Amino acid sequence: MSDSGRPPARTWTTPARVVSVVLALAVLVAGFLVRPTVPEPDRPSTGDEQLRQTIDRLYDGPRHRLAVALVDRDGTRFAGFGTDEHDVFEIGSISKAFTGLLLADSVQRREVRLDQPVGQLLPLGEAPVGQVTLEELASHRSGLPRLAPSVLPQARGLLARFTGADPYPYTVEELLDHAHSADVDGRGEAQYSNLGGALLGQALAKAAETEYDALLTERLLRPSGMTATRLPSTEAQAAPKGYSTGGRQEDPWLAGGYAPAGGAVSTAADLAALAQRLLETPGPLATALEPRHEYDGEDRIGLHWITSPLPETERSMVWHNGGTGGYRSFLALDRDRGRAVVVLSDVASDVDDLGADLLREA
Repeated sequence: MSDSGRPPARTWTTPARVVSVVLALAVLVAGFLVRPTVPEPDRPSTGDEQLRQTIDRLYDGPRHRLAVALVDRDGTRFAGFGTDEHDVFEIGSISKAFTGLLLADSVQRREVRLDQPVGQLLPLGEAPVGQVTLEELASHRSGLPRLAPSVLPQARGLLARFTGADPYPYTVEELLDHAHSADVDGRGEAQYSNLGGALLGQALAKAAETEYDALLTERLLRPSGMTATRLPSTEAQAAPKGYSTGGRQEDPWLAGGYAPAGGAVSTAADLAALAQRLLETPGPLATALEPRHEYDGEDRIGLHWITSPLPETERSMVWHNGGTGGYRSFLALDRDRGRAVVVLSDVASDVDDLGADLLREA
């Protein structure tokens, strides 16, 4: 899932700290024993030659599988290194951008309100999070931490970071348990939260009396022509294993109850189709893109979509990125010029700068 936003304030219990120290020591030892490297692409480059040359000039990062799409009023250009626009990638927290669009759609349908407490939709009892509004969840102002503060989720998350396992193998019921255990002391302040993003998506599904994957398919993927995008529930449905920056293969992130925060897989072609829809026929979905609150530095945030200055220009970009154990992703729109960029990589090395540079030069 994405590393966008401010680093969360960690709330560690003593047992969790002990587990974490032990795991960290084990990883340090293992790191000296095994040092894999990211493999070279085993497929030829594809797509637009001029775009590939631009990528060569702007980017010196890993290219085991790197897919890029540039969208403008004349159409879409693709370029791929070891891949093409139809191959599936984990997109991490770009899933949150999907959930923000679904929130805008649900408000338009009068199924929910932005100021509605999430506890009116999900069985959260007297837990503090029950009073948090849907808009606060969508703008990372809920006060929820990035992860559940209880011992087991914290320990599993740390272990997954060092072993390449899936850190989010939780059901919806377990997600609700995590929410029950969380404080919202920082409510009203920007604090990036995967827990909050997941709760928002499950609340929207509850309001629509369906499951989140069905809601996503019926209201966003199908109308946008995104035929390859999905929420995998098994390894057979998942994207191929990606790679850490050190070259270790990483297990797929299937997400489960956390799917609305980071469980989707997609392609450069599908994300380009979504970007084109948002640029050309935004409709009610555009309300998700509009900035509503200060976020971090010069950044502002709407319904999960972030608005930032486009470097070395006087324009802005509306964007979201994503990161899993073995993937990185970036999707950004220059709404003033009617242009967009998609960058997908199966190596967990940042591609945000490449995306912003491509959007600036497009």
